[in-house]
Amino acid sequence: MFATAPTGTTAPAPEETVRLRPGDLPTKLIPQATTSPKVPVPGEPMTMRLKALPKAISNFDSDTVRLRPLVDVPVVGKITNTIRQRYLELNKAEVRPPSKWEYARLGLVLLLAAMPILAISAEVFGLVAQSTVTLVTITLVAVLATLIAFAPHRMDMIVGRGLIAGMVACIVYDGARLFAVHVLGLMGDFIPVMGSFVTGEPDTTGSAAVGYVYRYLGDAGGLGVAFFVVAFAIGIDRWKNVYAVGAAVAFGVFPTWAGLMATVALSPHGEERMFPLNTATVIITLVGHLIFGLFLGLAFLKAPRGERSGWPWPPLSESTLAKRAIRFKKKVTNSPH
Repeated sequence: MFATAPTGTTAPAPEETVRLRPGDLPTKLIPQATTSPKVPVPGEPMTMRLKALPKAISNFDSDTVRLRPLVDVPVVGKITNTIRQRYLELNKAEVRPPSKWEYARLGLVLLLAAMPILAISAEVFGLVAQSTVTLVTITLVAVLATLIAFAPHRMDMIVGRGLIAGMVACIVYDGARLFAVHVLGLMGDFIPVMGSFVTGEPDTTGSAAVGYVYRYLGDAGGLGVAFFVVAFAIGIDRWKNVYAVGAAVAFGVFPTWAGLMATVALSPHGEERMFPLNTATVIITLVGHLIFGLFLGLAFLKAPRGERSGWPWPPLSESTLAKRAIRFKKKVTNSPH
């Protein structure tokens, strides 16, 4: 039943077994398919190779996933030349005497600055209705706004600074005036009456709102624009700080306060339509206009001055005629006779 080895031969020795550690085995790289996918082998787990994902996920946390766009979205209507950039380019322009069109534009600015406050005097004297002047002013403001939008000028920045400075100074002025009106009871509030001149209605809440809007945007803003434009045209921005503020205070007294007093005093119905003239009203309005001029001058100091002001023309104080007048004054002053 069992096979036996033939006689005279020896049986082979059993094979020796050797145990190897995994590190002792030789390593061999497995070739990777580059062009064709790997054919799955039964019993072998499938492997899948993924390409590196684009950086589409950022700021990942446990609750939110924010995705970056994989395609650059074109910006529609991108502004290449903003108004600010245009003004920066205009500031680099050469300072030269104004042309005829620039004189006309300067005249339009000064006319708009003076019309709101002059309209009050025209109404009180019975010359022209303030509502009519207001409509004309709004039309001219639209013209100036169109010029600013489509044909900007270096002067526009100074006009804007003067408008804001005048309104801010008026806020401080009204703080003192309204204290005297509503707390001390020394005089009445004539601003709602001024609003009724515009609306044609009696003293109502709507007229009061119109009156205060007119006061800040028209009167105070216009006075601020007028002072800034005249100050830069003369060259007050090159004066010492004390003298520049003093010029603003003087502007608040004359012609501003003096014009108000003249309107009330000389008009046949000035006291009836505005306010009575007495010691209290004279002092309160004078102190208010001194405050207005002081803060207008302080705001003027905060604005860029000198060569950094952006004023497009040489100041009148540096003109040839002004220099000749200064030299003539020095000769007369230094004359021994």
